[in-house]
Amino acid sequence: MNPSTHTDLPAENSSLFLARQVHALRKKAGLTLQQLSRKSDVSVSTLSKIEKGQLSPTYEKIVSLARGLDVPIAALFHEESAHTPNGRLAVTRAGSARTHSTKQYDYQALCADLSNKRFVPLLTRIKARSLREFPALLQHEGEEFIYVLAGQITVHTDFYQPIVLNCGDACYFDSTMGHACVAGEEEAQVLWVSSHSTQNT
Repeated sequence: MNPSTHTDLPAENSSLFLARQVHALRKKAGLTLQQLSRKSDVSVSTLSKIEKGQLSPTYEKIVSLARGLDVPIAALFHEESAHTPNGRLAVTRAGSARTHSTKQYDYQALCADLSNKRFVPLLTRIKARSLREFPALLQHEGEEFIYVLAGQITVHTDFYQPIVLNCGDACYFDSTMGHACVAGEEEAQVLWVSSHSTQNT
């Protein structure tokens, strides 16, 4: 990729694009559905439905898939470049990022056309209003940074009392600690940046 250019996002539905990416990455890794199921703790039937575009995975399933495929989360939302040149640059214009929706969050991977990034920036709308909307706190390798752009959120973790963040507030934490975010009275928007300690993103 020429450093002065960026790759346009595919026009297809986000769920169908994700389905195609999961299938392609699984084949590239030489994994069967059964093998990926064991590595990701996602059932074979669920994996099959995701690859066929019949099921839109939750955020926790996406984290599990990335772990099972040994790729960063962002790899599920963009087509990987053939090589990683020096002097890379990516631009995401307002409103152009693909949105993936789960029950808890709507999120957009920013500058997703660059592969092998050291961190993954996500523009995220927090829809969940209660911790009961999560089957469990999320845990994965790496670290995370959250900056509240609008509204109010509460950050729940394994080891700390719930932390309320308002617009302009920020939080940084270890991703291996169970965590989840819920919105206040209205949906909130945050810049959510994650890094991975065991791999480039």
